[in-house]
Amino acid sequence: MSKDNLIRKNWPKYLLQWGVLLALVIAISGIVEFAEKADPERFCPFGGLQALATYLANSSLPCSMSSVQVMMGLVLAGAVILFSKLFCGYLCPVGSVQEIMMKLRNAIHLKSIKVGNGSVVDKILRIFKYLLLFWIFYNTVSASELFCKNLDPYYAVATGFKGEITLWMSITALVLVVLGSLVIDMFWCRYLCPLGAISNSLKFWLWMGVLFGLYYVADVLGANIPWAVLLGLFCLLGYLLEIFHAKPRAQLLHVTKDPGLCNKCGLCVKKCPHHIDIRSLSNDKVNSVDCTLCGDCVAACSTGSLRIGINRRFRGKAWSFVPAILTVVLVAFGMWAGTKVELPTIDVKWNMENVADSTHLETTRLEGLKSVKCYGSSMAFKARLEKIQGVYGVRTFVRKHEAEVLYDPSVISPEKLMEAIYVPAKFRVQTPDPSQTKVVKILTIRTEKMYDKMDINYLGMQMRLSGKKIYGLETEFACPLIVRVYVDPSENLDAEWFREIVEKKTLEMPIHGGGTKVTEVDYDFVKMEDGEESMPVEEFIRRMFSPFKAEFKSRVEENAGKSQYIYEITDPNYEKPIILRNMPFLSNHLSRHEGIIGIYLQLNDSLQPAIQVRFASPMTADKVWELMTMDTWTITYSPDDVRETPAKLSFKTAGTCYPFDR
Repeated sequence: MSKDNLIRKNWPKYLLQWGVLLALVIAISGIVEFAEKADPERFCPFGGLQALATYLANSSLPCSMSSVQVMMGLVLAGAVILFSKLFCGYLCPVGSVQEIMMKLRNAIHLKSIKVGNGSVVDKILRIFKYLLLFWIFYNTVSASELFCKNLDPYYAVATGFKGEITLWMSITALVLVVLGSLVIDMFWCRYLCPLGAISNSLKFWLWMGVLFGLYYVADVLGANIPWAVLLGLFCLLGYLLEIFHAKPRAQLLHVTKDPGLCNKCGLCVKKCPHHIDIRSLSNDKVNSVDCTLCGDCVAACSTGSLRIGINRRFRGKAWSFVPAILTVVLVAFGMWAGTKVELPTIDVKWNMENVADSTHLETTRLEGLKSVKCYGSSMAFKARLEKIQGVYGVRTFVRKHEAEVLYDPSVISPEKLMEAIYVPAKFRVQTPDPSQTKVVKILTIRTEKMYDKMDINYLGMQMRLSGKKIYGLETEFACPLIVRVYVDPSENLDAEWFREIVEKKTLEMPIHGGGTKVTEVDYDFVKMEDGEESMPVEEFIRRMFSPFKAEFKSRVEENAGKSQYIYEITDPNYEKPIILRNMPFLSNHLSRHEGIIGIYLQLNDSLQPAIQVRFASPMTADKVWELMTMDTWTITYSPDDVRETPAKLSFKTAGTCYPFDR
């Protein structure tokens, strides 16, 4: 059968495979610009299963994981148990690339190494995907971070090798996908894919159910068996079942065979991506653990012996469309269900041994916490709550930016809780020109639903887009919230204007290069305070600036009395938050070199934002400039963790050097 005829007969599979590949190429290449950057792991079922395992073991989700990924993982598991490995056969981009590489190899007449299913070599090689599965899950659950991103070839390519990868791991995996499939058919899928290991194990779901049941009973009886033991047993049992019992039977949908119509031509074996020996089957069901219901064998069969269905009675040509339809329906269901159900990113309690009667504890829900957006920020929020007397637990929901806090109402009220966790914030809208403006006017408004530190940024950007001469905002906790607005004395803004700006439902920010990013907001304007105040413009500029200071005590002491200098680079853009965020990295990098005494981000005497490096001999100004403009910085995270990373900041114009004035 020709390749074109195979595609024509099995077009649903190729439509999905190539459609997914095309969508990924469009998203990754930037051919079409989207308002929001495409997330390569947004619907990854393997990441979802890792997230679920982490949640069950630690009551937390890995950073960046959400209920959508978890639901996609559950959908994949359900599809494998009830039907087959539909994701592998119809959607997986790595599997699709491997099939393309096989066709390329055949086109250039490159000979492959034949590793027969069930051979000794085949059985030995299959253990590697289970070892990889254990390694990935163990590291993910231990750190609450998706370890698979370090080596996932799809993730590496999708991010342009700029994601959270370990370069040598990603390159090795990519080479194995490409070159491995040129040498051995479906090399990655058969021998290395950890998702394939999970899928194959789930085909023996009755056995796995017994394993998890025994673990649960042991836990109830107080055995306290570590979760890593369960993970190891899952991988070991999956491998043993795959190599010694590679024909799972508890599955609803199969490729079925009518032996009476089979002419033993072997075309089905040749066209099957995994070369399952369908020709030699004595029963009427293809129940190999490798089968993905892709339908290539059915399309290749010229006698009609092979069909997709439940059994020989319930099958036919129409059933050939069922796997593809099921794949689309299940993915759509997973995406829909993921938006309806949300697992908490963290669900933790503390100091419960100090609670005399836990039934008296109450829960309050905090909304609009836009800074609570992943596992890391959830743990930072938890750390703040742990310092508050009377608080005993928290659950965060990052998709909705909400949290449920467990507290003792006899110790603290919800209002006092909000006050305790609130962090006063400021936002510079624009900088007034001191030569033109001598004072700024201060107006005070009251708002609700603005208790997250990000809210003042969104409101400030709304005011920036208004075109008014508004210079900055600053908040102070109260109920309602106090927001001080610094404006030009020439602006006459009333309560109605502020109400219109505050209560806008969306923030529409223009994107560099075209397009608009839309962010939903939901704030309430309460009132505008009577009267106004003023402040000298110089005081306002210094008030709005966020400085950075890192001095190295030992070098300050050893260079006391010596000639010291400041190397200064000024740039108005140094007011941007990204500069402040990256100053610790610059400080870390420079501190490795003798003569560096301190690094600062501050306003100079001319009120210009400046990065200043304080140094003494043997360091020189030229050497400081050379270190700052290196393409790669050396960052010390811990004594045993020193990394070479791309420079976090770039500098175009050399600075000036002058003596340090003590």
